[in-house]
Amino acid sequence: MCRQAEEPESLDSWSESGTVKNRYNYSRRSTFAQVLVTLIQNWLLIEMGLYSAMITTVIGALHLNPEEALSMSDEQASWFGSLPFICHPLASLLLSGYFQDKFGRKTTMVIVTIPTFIAWMSLHFAQSIYVLYMVSAITGMCTGLTEAPIHSYIGEVSEPHLRGTLSSISTSATLIGIFVMYVLSYLFDWRSVALICSASPVITFTCMTQIPESPTWLIVKNRYEDARKSLCWLRGWVEPGKVEEEFQALVKHAKDSLRKNKSAQSVGDGLIKEGGYLKTQFKEMTSRKVLLPLRLILIVFVFREITTFSAIRPYLIGELHKLRTPINAKLVLIISEVLVFIGAMLNVAFLHRFGKRKIAILANGIVALCILGTGVYSSFLQDSTWMPQAAWLPVIFWLTLNFFCGFSAVLLPWQLVCEIFPIAGRGLACGITAGTKYLIQSAMIKSYLFIENWISLSGMMYLYGTGAVLGVIHLYFCLPETEGKTLQQIETYFTKNHDRKEKYSIGKAARVDHHPGSVDC
Repeated sequence: MCRQAEEPESLDSWSESGTVKNRYNYSRRSTFAQVLVTLIQNWLLIEMGLYSAMITTVIGALHLNPEEALSMSDEQASWFGSLPFICHPLASLLLSGYFQDKFGRKTTMVIVTIPTFIAWMSLHFAQSIYVLYMVSAITGMCTGLTEAPIHSYIGEVSEPHLRGTLSSISTSATLIGIFVMYVLSYLFDWRSVALICSASPVITFTCMTQIPESPTWLIVKNRYEDARKSLCWLRGWVEPGKVEEEFQALVKHAKDSLRKNKSAQSVGDGLIKEGGYLKTQFKEMTSRKVLLPLRLILIVFVFREITTFSAIRPYLIGELHKLRTPINAKLVLIISEVLVFIGAMLNVAFLHRFGKRKIAILANGIVALCILGTGVYSSFLQDSTWMPQAAWLPVIFWLTLNFFCGFSAVLLPWQLVCEIFPIAGRGLACGITAGTKYLIQSAMIKSYLFIENWISLSGMMYLYGTGAVLGVIHLYFCLPETEGKTLQQIETYFTKNHDRKEKYSIGKAARVDHHPGSVDC
């Protein structure tokens, strides 16, 4: 039974003032506490990076290798590599939203560490190809369960002026996991790597149990006292009086959001759903406040997969050989990962000053030029004898592309996932978003070689470059600026009545008066 506390008496008096703040007068300890909780949570994202690179490591060691007892055929390798993409959406769409709403953001993330540990140990002791399939499926399910609560949690525990930076740091942690896996794979065999990686979920479990649950989720469950304590922890371990103003704002926001959701009411030990969980979730997901941001984020994810050219990455070594680059393709991969990480760190540095919109439009525009430039090289300069230095162009274009992908495209969708969904439906919407992203990526990877055989490598560059240009146009006309905005402000951008000027500017102070007649993208 959830703990209950009386609803704050000062809520009505607070709401009468009509004041919404996007920054409160907290000390530096508040920033330290939020950064600390983000770094602790980042262990889960490091694990996700380990998962994704583990697939490449194991296939590289076992695929058509007669010296290995578990040597994989082409078909077995394809199943092992594709199972995570199949199981991830199943977990995201069917389980993630339910687990978040039922157990909470933090608890869901803690639960995931248990099957993760089992997967790493099973991989270490694997004696059958079917055990490898099981490991691949478990890692896909764990990733699907993890992604949505991670981004929901960051969006709900951080202050508006820190939210973009913290979400960027979180997304960058996946890159660290990939890098660590590549280093370990260089130093040890794949079984030893699996044993070493089994320590990660143990560390994650230990650390995650020490951080508080999302105060927003606790408020939705009517656990006001627990929510107040959680907020005190997150704002620098302060006394309840220091967080009272923000706490009242959170309560009002939650009440307003849930009051508009006619399929739910707050009773007893939490949010009691009328008509059962699935019926309620369907009503929440078909509301305008969920559908409009969901449409935006799914379109952004489509263009993200195009802009980052994710379809070529499994085949990149072979494609670089086709382009006759004068440098070892594996070295290009290593440098690329470093540049993606540097770009992500620069995003953290510049995000608060320039906002997501300007960075995204600039970075994605440069990426589009890099892809189109590679197409031009492939069509006109690849076999040129009068300018042999041109062979470096695809390397330069690819490294530049990765830097600017890290600067925006890799991070932007996950930054938005933290912010744009309302409380009612947030868990399931985040799950749908994460699951759909992997379905899109899987479809693009599966179709890449077939399409390339049809239109050639240069044709693929022109196709993806054109898609990247369309993505820039979409960002310019439809992407709201969420940097420095409260979650309540961001929700208004998907209603008919909102301040269009504020929608596309970096948040300074929240506005209460909204102007009618704005058009939603």
